[in-house]
Amino acid sequence: MGLVLRKSLVTEKLREEENPQLHMTRCRTRVPGKSSVFVERTVVNSTKGDALAPPAPFDHRIVTAKQAAVNSFYTVSRTEILGGGRFGRVHKCEEKATGLKLAAKIIRTRGTKDKDEVKNEISVMNQLDHVNLVQLYDAFESKNDIVLVMEYVDGGELFDRIIDDNCNLTEFDTILFIRQICEGIRHMHQMNILHLDLKPENILCVNRDTKQIKIIDFGLARRYKPREKLKVNFGTPEFLAPEVVNYDFVSFPTDMWSVGVIAYMLLSGLSPFLGDSDAETLNNILACRWDLEDAEFQDISEEAREFIAKLLVKEKSWRVSASEALKHPWLSDRELHSRLSAQENGCGGCCFEKIFGNISGSDALTPVRTGGSGEQKPPPPALGTQGTPVRRSRDAAGRTPSSRPTPHVVPPEEVFPGPPELGNS
Repeated sequence: MGLVLRKSLVTEKLREEENPQLHMTRCRTRVPGKSSVFVERTVVNSTKGDALAPPAPFDHRIVTAKQAAVNSFYTVSRTEILGGGRFGRVHKCEEKATGLKLAAKIIRTRGTKDKDEVKNEISVMNQLDHVNLVQLYDAFESKNDIVLVMEYVDGGELFDRIIDDNCNLTEFDTILFIRQICEGIRHMHQMNILHLDLKPENILCVNRDTKQIKIIDFGLARRYKPREKLKVNFGTPEFLAPEVVNYDFVSFPTDMWSVGVIAYMLLSGLSPFLGDSDAETLNNILACRWDLEDAEFQDISEEAREFIAKLLVKEKSWRVSASEALKHPWLSDRELHSRLSAQENGCGGCCFEKIFGNISGSDALTPVRTGGSGEQKPPPPALGTQGTPVRRSRDAAGRTPSSRPTPHVVPPEEVFPGPPELGNS
């Protein structure tokens, strides 16, 4: 079952302060190996249901893939499919010995290279112990696949959660989501690990009643070693940072660019760089031309605008870090949060139709142009001077994006035939 470590993350509620809009909890985290040393922080939430995401129902583990059949230890449901993608599928499962509900990620491995990539994912997850990062429980290796048994999270993808909540996405909700994303990414960066595939599909809600999230899918994550300059030629085009498109060195700010894109999307329902093709999207990213002039941003706070402006910066050294982002007024100012919460409680939040518009039959986040009175808007400028509407929907068979295999990564040979010449001028 893997080596069980002493739980290093101890959350203690020290104080609660109540007011009509906010719920604040001061928490402290025990420093591993030093029982009397704590790091204290304050978490601001809109309701008691939005406190820290719950830890996994098991202690953090160091897992090694076993040469055994997963069915010997777990009952894997063939009908309850939680998600899928380039790797295979994620099934709901249950540990036979304890009855613990978990998730089994079944990854197809065609050769040694594939197996090494999955073992890298295991190694990365072994180092990550944080409530906003999904936890690894067990692993099994066979001839044609490797199965990762992980913490079960049943709230669905972040964007699917927005659809289910039907009109409740507000700026304050986005603050809660982005803060937790930054908390998880800060921990990863403190452990010298880059995620490199941050996107709404890789952010799951803990359940359907709270605004607690966990980051998933560490299949593309890499250790960051400053002396070993790291370049990557993979990712999801819409969320790639300019340095990835240019096949330049990546580092911690590369993840923060993706955080900026996600914040932009959640606030407006627009995708800042999405084009009609992958090539156009990459050109839009390299131009780094975006704005906040669309009607969807008219009620967004100045703090939110500034936050995005500090992340969607082409020069990666100018982007704020995860720690700096958490200190930014948009994520930390209690008076701002109180004001936003009061305003949103008064107006009932934003409606789904206003944010996401008409539904398309697309597989992922794709552009759909609409205009008033049936009038079509002209195509977006070639260099993406403004965002393109984002849509999420069911496909013709009625399947949601989270219930069918979807390509999470564009193969390098399709987008990056080599060190790209795109935008080098």
